[in-house]
Amino acid sequence: MMSLHEGEIVFYACISGVGLLIAVYAMLHGTVRKGREPGMIKFPMAGFNTPVIGAALIAFGAVGYLSTKYSQFDTIAILVASLAAAAIGWIGMTVLMAKWALRGSLNDPHDEIEELQGTVATVTHAISPTELGEISYSFRGAPTRIAARSIGGDTVVAGTEVVIDRIDNGVADVELWSIVEQRL
Repeated sequence: MMSLHEGEIVFYACISGVGLLIAVYAMLHGTVRKGREPGMIKFPMAGFNTPVIGAALIAFGAVGYLSTKYSQFDTIAILVASLAAAAIGWIGMTVLMAKWALRGSLNDPHDEIEELQGTVATVTHAISPTELGEISYSFRGAPTRIAARSIGGDTVVAGTEVVIDRIDNGVADVELWSIVEQRL
């Protein structure tokens, strides 16, 4: 028969294990889910999602396990310390998730430009070696058009798929998708 002390150790170990499983699930499956409408993405709530729950459970279980196994504190003190650790884990992961979910909403043009690198676009106005053309792509669910030039200096006809390499001064440097695809 298991003693109360051993039962507490197993309880906290199990809670921590469940937290680890939830965290691994979040790592493998992510937290962004498709919305109901095609192409629409619904961001998770920053304060209630799988990584936040996983972090809280891991913190609760780890502090409870270590305190029960290696300290002489009574059960109530260990429970309070474990709950405090869970709250700190919850708050810490909530802050991290909020920063993640809100990225790009602060209208930092550098973040937007980095996010666009590698985006597939369609040429809407032909690009020539001497004149800029125009491309269109979808960014955060909104159709966008921007001036473009070919990295290779080639002529690119309207309707051709290209990949955005970088954007500088409102002009996208693009490469033919067929060339990028060959490298993959």
